[in-house]
Amino acid sequence: MAITATALSADLTASGLTMTVASGSGFPTAGAPSPANPGYLVRIDKEFMLAISQPVSGIIKLGMRGYNGTAATNHDLLAKVEVSSAAQDFADPAPGNVVSLPNYVPSMQTIGEDRTFTSAEIAAFGNQPQNFAITKATAAAITLVAPSKAQDGLTLVFTSLTAAAHVITATTLLADAVSGSPHTTGTFAAFIGTTLTLQAQNGVYNLVSQVGITVT
Repeated sequence: MAITATALSADLTASGLTMTVASGSGFPTAGAPSPANPGYLVRIDKEFMLAISQPVSGIIKLGMRGYNGTAATNHDLLAKVEVSSAAQDFADPAPGNVVSLPNYVPSMQTIGEDRTFTSAEIAAFGNQPQNFAITKATAAAITLVAPSKAQDGLTLVFTSLTAAAHVITATTLLADAVSGSPHTTGTFAAFIGTTLTLQAQNGVYNLVSQVGITVT
């Protein structure tokens, strides 16, 4: 078999058992009278789940969230969805691990629409590294609030998968080691691959590295 890729056409909550995808290809046959058992393996961001049926084209019923030791979490519009009827199509666990996506691997989230991170969301990251893939076709407006001092060392990586001039706003929080630092906005060049890496230190975000970012 093979992995088939599509994308979410609507947000999926951490407890949701019905998801909407751009294409139902690769999932259980649309309208089939019996659910797949045990189900087709699905990966979105850093979560595995099991798809058991497709009542109508593009509407997928899920039998289990947080499969294979992963955590059920929210997934944004346009998040990449990968599915296969053969679980072995996905990578085996690395040596020494019992699951394919152990908790120490950086968390991965898709940003497919404008996003404002609340204080509670930033605090919930703790010190776990976070990777964000921006898939919005037009410029995404992303807002960050300050991390706590307890989160020193937290790393956030934002990578654009679209040719759009996304803007991250973190008011007087972007410490970029030039006059006037800390600054407020990081504007992405409108190219795929533009990337911003931030590290929380002393309540601001130190700019560790950037490709194609203008900070002002």
